Amino acid sequence: MHNPDEQGTVPTLDERIESAIAEGIRRGQAEKSRRRGRVRRRIGGTAAACVLLLACILSIRVSPVFAALVRDIPGMEKFVDLIRHTQDRGIQLALDNDFMQPVGVSDEHDGVKLTVQGIIVDDSRMVLFYDVELPDREERVVFNRAELTDVAGKSLPVTISYHYPQEADQDIREEGVQRGTADFNLVQGVTFPDEVVLNVKLRRIALPDPSAPPEQRAGSVEIPSAEARTAEGTEYTIPFKIDRARFAGLRSEYALNQTVDVEGQKVMFAKAVVTPLKVSLFLEYDSANPKQIFGPGDIRLVDDEGREWTNFLGNLDKNHPVYHFESPYFKETKELYVEGSWFRALDKDKLEVKVDTEKRKVLQSPDDKLALHGVTSGRKYTKLDFSLSGVDEADTMLYSLFDQQFMDADGTRHKAADLREVTSGSAEGTGGREQHTLYYLDPKPYKQPLTFTVENYPQYIRQPYRIKVK
Repeated sequence: MHNPDEQGTVPTLDERIESAIAEGIRRGQAEKSRRRGRVRRRIGGTAAACVLLLACILSIRVSPVFAALVRDIPGMEKFVDLIRHTQDRGIQLALDNDFMQPVGVSDEHDGVKLTVQGIIVDDSRMVLFYDVELPDREERVVFNRAELTDVAGKSLPVTISYHYPQEADQDIREEGVQRGTADFNLVQGVTFPDEVVLNVKLRRIALPDPSAPPEQRAGSVEIPSAEARTAEGTEYTIPFKIDRARFAGLRSEYALNQTVDVEGQKVMFAKAVVTPLKVSLFLEYDSANPKQIFGPGDIRLVDDEGREWTNFLGNLDKNHPVYHFESPYFKETKELYVEGSWFRALDKDKLEVKVDTEKRKVLQSPDDKLALHGVTSGRKYTKLDFSLSGVDEADTMLYSLFDQQFMDADGTRHKAADLREVTSGSAEGTGGREQHTLYYLDPKPYKQPLTFTVENYPQYIRQPYRIKVK
């Protein structure tokens, strides 16, 4: 290990990295006894030093000193920034606790190279870190029709979300590399296999002109392509393995079995499952309730120090919903509570809305908050614009209102138009301002009126609750 001489020689990058590794070994030995659930690694000598360096670079345990060293390594400084821009504190804690698994597998087409750099994963959630090398620095890509399968090609039942920081556009112009994350959450009762395959179509689009007005920069322009590229994009296939030993046994389940009476409606808090990447809270709505409960409006997960862990996703089964929160797993909190004060709910005999789209009138609705603002007929679809007024100031939801099936006057059931790239709704402001929900029909005649089933609505029931998880 290098020490500056009496003349104050500045250590080189290699020497500083060597020093950081040595310091990391000392700290790791001191912390080893108090870290839980860590996987034993049987490596030795030079191999151990190499693996440790690789793990330090890819898992980026971002102490200020080591983060500064990593930033000196070409290509790595933006990866540190991406981790720090992650809003989910559970992910940040997992990264700080060596939970990153390096992958480094790529696929390339037409000069566009997609690389899965690493993942953090537990039984049912995986956050994937990727970068895309682009031949044109005025382009970026969007993920289209992503799918995760096992090695036999069977699709895994996941919900997928993406994080693409606004700063990434500038990174592309400077480096020709786009970085982001993809977040995969499995349905309940399913776990990740030992090896998976990412299948995704990447569509190349033009970067917005940074000098254009904001309203013009909001959209993206499709790049004309001479290559044989479908409208959905070019398909990429990346297989990679998951080290399940890293998260084996890192799961705690707490039976709650507490029922809250909310204005005569029974809500049972059944159980909570805590893993490194999320806390899953299981609720049960009594089928005998006279109202259909759509969900809690202000549910919070709070630890003994008053920190709130954000609700980021939910499996909104009608009477058996599951809500997912940031995970305090690596914080080792002493106590954890679920609390809130109100739910969205509607009388079960008011769940149908009848609309005459030809006369452009709502004939039956739960209350006077709902109106048909407009009907637009086109070649590809008929657009219904529903307006909602009088939404509670504390209610921040942008409502979708109806499920994707409706019934005509003859009792025939139809599906809403299959449109993936149209706006579904908008809000003119918060604090009770008007919302608009857009619903699309195939352009054909229907026997009027049409009947829609409400799947969410701004009516409320209120009762404060606080349930201890642990």
